[in-house]
Amino acid sequence: MDFTEQLRKQLRFLENSCTAYDGGMKDEAVRIAVSLRTIFHDTKKSTSLLKHINRYPTILSTCECIPPKQEYWTNLTNWRLSAVEEFAVYVPKLDTAHSNNFVPYRQWWSGETVYLLGKLRVSRKDLVLSAANKDGGAHVDIKHDKDYETILNGVGWSMTMSNPDGTEAKSLFKNGHLAALRQMGYEVLNSHNLLRLAE
Repeated sequence: MDFTEQLRKQLRFLENSCTAYDGGMKDEAVRIAVSLRTIFHDTKKSTSLLKHINRYPTILSTCECIPPKQEYWTNLTNWRLSAVEEFAVYVPKLDTAHSNNFVPYRQWWSGETVYLLGKLRVSRKDLVLSAANKDGGAHVDIKHDKDYETILNGVGWSMTMSNPDGTEAKSLFKNGHLAALRQMGYEVLNSHNLLRLAE
C-alpha cells in the first residue's frame, strides 16, 4: 500500500469538499470529517495515515487561548446574522482568524477546545468523529451524541426577532458543526509540513 498516495488522495478529497462547501453545499462538511478521520484518527481496529507514514507534522491552529472564567467560546467560527432576512448562522473564520500557530498534531486533534459551552468542551476529534461516525459521513445513527446534538442546536445561542404583529420568533444559530469542520479543512490545507508528506 502506497500510504503517501493515500494521503494525497485524502487531501484532494478534502480540497474538493472545501470548495463544494464554499459553493453553498454546506453538508459537504461531513465529508471533510471523513477525510480528517482517515488522516488523524487511530483506533484498535484502524490506523491513521499519519501513523502508517510514521510522520507527525505540526498543524495550523486558528484556535485562540480561551480567557479565564469564560463560559462560552467559539474558537473556529464567527456568526453571521440578519434580522431582516431572519437568519443566524455560524461561519468558518478561514483567513480572518486572529490566531495562526503551528502546533503538534496531537494537540491540534484532541487537545484544543473548538467549542466551549459551560462545562462542555468540544475538541476537533470529538466533532470529527461525531460527524463521520454518526451524522452520515460513514454511518448514520438513530441518536446523535449528546454534545454533538448541542452543537447542532446552536451551541446555546439563538436570535429572537420581533414581528410587525407583536409576536416574536426565535431562530437558533445554525451550522455550528459544519462551519467548524470547514475551518478544520482550511487549517489542514494550510499546514505546509503535512502537505510536504504528500509530495
